[in-house]
Amino acid sequence: MKSIVAALDLQGQTDLVVNKAIDMADKFGADLHLVHVVAAVGSYVATNMVDPLGAMETAILPNEVDLIETYKNIAEEQLEKIKKNLSSRPVITKVLLGTVEDEVVNYAREIGAELIVIGTHQHSGLSRLLNGETSVRILHEAQIPILVIPTIENK
Repeated sequence: MKSIVAALDLQGQTDLVVNKAIDMADKFGADLHLVHVVAAVGSYVATNMVDPLGAMETAILPNEVDLIETYKNIAEEQLEKIKKNLSSRPVITKVLLGTVEDEVVNYAREIGAELIVIGTHQHSGLSRLLNGETSVRILHEAQIPILVIPTIENK
């Protein structure tokens, strides 16, 4: 195994996912990639603006671009902080823009990863069915093994 991707939401118990990813990388002598996905256009400040002719068009407001850039910068800082605390091993960090499942799977394919490590917030079965949990969607998309780490959602 040469590369492992750990997809981090940078909330709650990220350390559980990071620690398991480190264990796996150490066990297999693999490179470790810590990634976080900032949802792209439409996810934070989704806005439909109505044009004067009455047709609906999706518009990107300038503040939305600024907000996405702010989230990206915060994520980069958090990943660097995690990386610094893991000084015993080389770690690659990457902030991606888009949908979590698409970007994580595409990144894993791009680097030739053989494992994806991701956390799950342990939603109830009904909640998972209605909301489509990210780890489940990645499981359906990836063509490589996925290690799902249960985390307890902070309430």
